[in-house]
Amino acid sequence: MKRKSFIRKDEEGVSPVIATILMVAITVVLAAVLYIMVIGLAPSGSVIPTGTWGKKTPVSNTAYDVDFGRVNPDPKPVDLEIILLRNGTFEGKYSFSNNDDGVLTLAPGSTDVGTITYVDLADNQKVNIGDKLKMTNLYPDSSYDLVMIWSATGDQITSTSFDTPV
Repeated sequence: MKRKSFIRKDEEGVSPVIATILMVAITVVLAAVLYIMVIGLAPSGSVIPTGTWGKKTPVSNTAYDVDFGRVNPDPKPVDLEIILLRNGTFEGKYSFSNNDDGVLTLAPGSTDVGTITYVDLADNQKVNIGDKLKMTNLYPDSSYDLVMIWSATGDQITSTSFDTPV
């Protein structure tokens, strides 16, 4: 027995307008799902702040104050490290022991070139414009480089140079 197929001429498929809307909707949903999956793969805390140093003020021939400029986003002090070089030679790596004002801790293996004290001007436990580093016990008549490091990755945020007076 031969099978007959019946096609009715009065039936239509989905209208072209509805078909286009469905295709666009499916594409948008797929793009959103892919975006969410890719965002989930990014490691947390991977954003390295950008920043600058502000005003540098000689206090004496062995002391210097350096203000923080704008650092975005405003990091906590404990998320930063400070490297000090004297005459182009690594002298010390300093870290913040907490988010409050206080003396920075010198890393093991560093030369005790000076003391660095952090002053949180806004007292908000974040590094903002106007916060400063007070450096004492430096060598007179020396060139220094001050480098701000993002401690999570070891990447450099910014650096500046200054010379202590004779």
